[in-house]
Amino acid sequence: MSEQQAWALYPPDPARRYETPMLAYSLAFYACYGVALLGWLPLWFAGPLGVLLLLRYFNRFHELLHADVRGNTPWHPAHTALIVMGPIYLGYRQLRVEHLLHHREEGSPLDPDVAMLHRSPLVSLLWCFLQPELSWFEHVRRVGLRREVLVGTLGRLAVWTALMLVGGWPGFVLYNVMTRVGNTLAWFVFGWVVHGSWLWGQVRPPRFPGFLARIWVVLIGWENLVGIRFHFLHHVFPHIPDRHLPEVSRRLAFD
Repeated sequence: MSEQQAWALYPPDPARRYETPMLAYSLAFYACYGVALLGWLPLWFAGPLGVLLLLRYFNRFHELLHADVRGNTPWHPAHTALIVMGPIYLGYRQLRVEHLLHHREEGSPLDPDVAMLHRSPLVSLLWCFLQPELSWFEHVRRVGLRREVLVGTLGRLAVWTALMLVGGWPGFVLYNVMTRVGNTLAWFVFGWVVHGSWLWGQVRPPRFPGFLARIWVVLIGWENLVGIRFHFLHHVFPHIPDRHLPEVSRRLAFD
């Protein structure tokens, strides 16, 4: 299947398909944090719930980065109301630049995510844990500390600091557990796991065990599971929405 055929058969989704759900999950994440601080949710329940909300947010964010922005409104609240993963964090535009560069330079020294693709799972896990800071420093190293990046970083630092002050010590622990666990898991799966030989380079990768797949769909979503299994095809045709990748796989297998 040629690139022209892929674009004709499976055009990219409009950005608005993902912006509003992404915003909804972001707001739900902050609401989870807030109601936990008010004592309406026990911390042991709010923590895992926040992680699940973050993972669903992450998947919508990732799809948005490959969506069609032509004809879309230039600004959407989802672009600003990000889940702030740490005191040092990039904004929407910079994260988009970094991810698209990863697609162009996958695995090369120019890939901003190359450290998280390390062959050692422990080394990869460490860099995934530090992804907010790693991505920020990598972006600044490459393009410099531009005014937009500096102002945005200070704004997100102020938001993070306010959340810590409001929450006190329990809030500090809860928020950083939710963000670091959720963000680390998301990047480790989309870094080390999907780029392993068991999935990478395969048009028809193996299926996930049935029980694991069912639990994954219930907790995180079917499109996320599909995006993991067919991540190699996602790199071949990054504009194609994840939900179409199984059909693309079948089509290529019989070509």
